[in-house]
Amino acid sequence: MSSSAKKALKVSTGFIVTIVLFWFLFRGLDFKSFAEYLKNGNKLLISLGVLVYLSSFAVRAMRWKVLLSHIGRFKIRELAPVIVAGYAVNNVLPVRIGEIVRSAIAGKMFKINIPAIFASVFVERVFDGLTIALILSATLFFYPFQENMKTLAWGASLLFALLFLFALASAFSSKPLEFVMFLRSKSPKFLSVLFDFAEKFLKGAASLDSWKKIVATFSLSLGVWAFELAVYLLISAAFGVKIPFVGCLVMLCAANLGMLAAPTPAGLGVFQGAIVFALESFSVPYEQRMAVALILHAAQIVPTTVIGFIWIWLKNLKIDTAANL
Repeated sequence: MSSSAKKALKVSTGFIVTIVLFWFLFRGLDFKSFAEYLKNGNKLLISLGVLVYLSSFAVRAMRWKVLLSHIGRFKIRELAPVIVAGYAVNNVLPVRIGEIVRSAIAGKMFKINIPAIFASVFVERVFDGLTIALILSATLFFYPFQENMKTLAWGASLLFALLFLFALASAFSSKPLEFVMFLRSKSPKFLSVLFDFAEKFLKGAASLDSWKKIVATFSLSLGVWAFELAVYLLISAAFGVKIPFVGCLVMLCAANLGMLAAPTPAGLGVFQGAIVFALESFSVPYEQRMAVALILHAAQIVPTTVIGFIWIWLKNLKIDTAANL
């Protein structure tokens, strides 16, 4: 199968999965009650949520600046729109193609090595996953969740903790990368995608060559998710959802752990399903849960998509070329 055929298959599969997920989400919905919740949503709080979310890109740019510091010196105002552009592409195409586009745009703009930039994005995702897993683990001490939820939380925490420890080892030694390359030489070809991922991640982890960078990256990751949590609190309040603070933490974790590997554009269907599932534990009516899920997601993807593609158009950038890199 040609590369273009594989790409078309991935894109079409993503859209089919989206349709199936939304069919399951909407099939038992009381549309009259759902429309009433949407109509009565507090527009001011929703608008504030959008502004807070857009502000988070400044913190994301600070973190990326730290991860790219071994390559060169960059300004936050240069990096932030590139990140928004990557999010915009992720919002319309499946399997996180926006990460590739973001790396390609940065490589072209700053005339630097694209694989090195892509590796830094991999490290970002691990820090995001680790931060979310730690938040989810912490909530287990404050709320009596069901056993399956606890198992999921501990499993996710263990996975990202191991990745983080592997990243630390890679930052100060070449042995982990040598070990992965050795395993690759002894493994069947169908595992090459897995080893490609591991090599990119380890090369990116090598940029964390000091404890100062590691602490700065982790601290900024906490900042990113503090902004995101504020958005969840604002949108939940906009629809009159009365749950404890830990409930918003669970929403944040469930949605974003699902989004890390979502095959659909912008995580459509996956995000809504995660929010609906998370709020079920707090006895929130289904139609109210769906209203929160849809508007919370829209508050994040609509403004970033519009702003991102306007910036791409103004810069005269070619997305189809970047996506094929």
